[in-house]
Amino acid sequence: MVWFLIMGALAVSCTGLPELHKTGSPEASHTRRACQGRYPLGNWQLLHTIQAELPGNQTGFLMGVTRLSSQKRSFQCVIMTLEGFVVFDALYDGTIRVDRAVAPFDNEAFARGVMADIQLIFFKPSANDITTGTLSDGTVVCRHYLEDGSVIDVAQPERHQWETRLYGPNHSLKRVITIINNENPNRDSLTGITDKIELTARGTPGYKLVLDLVEALALESEDSTLPASE
Repeated sequence: MVWFLIMGALAVSCTGLPELHKTGSPEASHTRRACQGRYPLGNWQLLHTIQAELPGNQTGFLMGVTRLSSQKRSFQCVIMTLEGFVVFDALYDGTIRVDRAVAPFDNEAFARGVMADIQLIFFKPSANDITTGTLSDGTVVCRHYLEDGSVIDVAQPERHQWETRLYGPNHSLKRVITIINNENPNRDSLTGITDKIELTARGTPGYKLVLDLVEALALESEDSTLPASE
């Protein structure tokens, strides 16, 4: 869930793609399994508080509900005010369907940004070419090469923390996502659900989103959706 209140195009950072030192086959297989376990598996409804740190020292607060299916790679996203007023409601199942959008959340670029960031946070990268290795500081990384030339690095720099870095086709750093699990150190290894998500958009203007988990509900059905916005 991104995304709100940022409508302009982002200038990318000049930070380049760091060199990856490849690892041997047994270690690579273990690393890949660990990286895949960082993502939620199954069907979930997640409620987050969202704090947006915006240019000019502005701060905004919203709530977000995400109902997702890892198998179908589909989800519903609802963004609302703290009072419960829905400002954005959309579905993604390979295409985007917007059911409600209130200004300033009512343009196509915003909807595309929301869906792209949710996929980056909650779904395993769709990449046929995955390389595992270590960075110069020893951090173990799964590197995913996407069809459009973008690269996604998934790393675990600390025991209960994961980091996802998105590099554009020119290998400029565009997004940094930090996944933190403070309350229950075992939960992330079991379900992929974590307590805090921080998304930083690099460039000018840059911004940061902090998502704190309020509630996580395991769902039996993949096809259930939230009630339509009125």
